[in-house]
Amino acid sequence: MRSRTQYAGCLALMLSICVSAMASGLQDGDASPAVPGLPAQELAAGECGAFFWDRADPNPLRLFENQSRGTARLWQDGEILELGTAPRGESHATGQRILRTYRLPSDEIISVEGEITATRDGEAVIGRAVLRRTLPGGAMEVSPLMGLISCRDADDR
Repeated sequence: MRSRTQYAGCLALMLSICVSAMASGLQDGDASPAVPGLPAQELAAGECGAFFWDRADPNPLRLFENQSRGTARLWQDGEILELGTAPRGESHATGQRILRTYRLPSDEIISVEGEITATRDGEAVIGRAVLRRTLPGGAMEVSPLMGLISCRDADDR
């Protein structure tokens, strides 16, 4: 029972972040988002995706990976980078470690490590994750994240 409560609380937090970001995203018809980060990302029917938000307020969406198409979008330094990756079709379990690695156009390496803290109905909550970016000269930038892996039903329209 406790794990269902934790899952529901974590999912509610992530949904409230999404709703808050979307509600404050456009002001007075302006097409530019008021909140930094990626704009809302959509999955087509039958697709799966991984969403990673910054843990720091205002919790911008930092990374989106369309696992079905093998594409990713990263918000970094005020711009959106389009990245390629291998399509994924993995199953998920509570306690499972995840690792994502991306090479940026600048040849920098970005990695995301995390742990699935809850699963339910085909979704996986990543309660704890960290993004590591190796900067030129070897320095490391570290950002704490939280995430969700979710699939859209094939019969959704």
